[in-house]
Amino acid sequence: MSFHAPTCKLVSKSYARMLYNDYLKDPKNPLFAEVPEELLNLDYAASITDKTVEKTFMALSKKRFAGRVQPSVQVPTMCGNMYSGSVWGGLISLLCNVSSDELQGKRVGLFSYGSGLASSLLSLKVKGSVKELQEKVDLQTRLDAREVVPPQAYDDMCLLREEAHLQKGFKPKGSVDRIVPGTYYLEEVDDMFRRKYAIKA
Repeated sequence: MSFHAPTCKLVSKSYARMLYNDYLKDPKNPLFAEVPEELLNLDYAASITDKTVEKTFMALSKKRFAGRVQPSVQVPTMCGNMYSGSVWGGLISLLCNVSSDELQGKRVGLFSYGSGLASSLLSLKVKGSVKELQEKVDLQTRLDAREVVPPQAYDDMCLLREEAHLQKGFKPKGSVDRIVPGTYYLEEVDDMFRRKYAIKA
């Protein structure tokens, strides 16, 4: 399962909540033998903020989370919230952290929370080897190659983006030296708001 991951804690709580919903549908399942009976009769709206529900199902889902979701949180853990890219970062984490043989024929769920107004759930089925993808992505090497910069450098980059917002006749400032070869980057926005991209050699 790959979730949009604004924070990885939210992902673990979401997975636990799914297990709580399973409990409501099948409370007699042996998996739920240790769940306090009063949780079954709890008003659903109240259950959303109930700490007993949260703690119970976080503990109950821990082992399943480790096997089913943990492989998908490497990129979100290492890179933080990438907004719409988070779910895809989770997918590549999953595909690179689980062996190709183990993935064969498995269905992968992808869930994005959306903006609060709507969300999306899709699934895909792994057919064929993902070994070539794993080798080409070389995820851990890419993550290890990230450059650590002070917070001020990040703030300066954000300020550049703010200054560029909705500008025409604009050429981005800064060096492309840190961009990985093969990466597309914005070269300019012309007077008609048309964007021109280049590929880092």
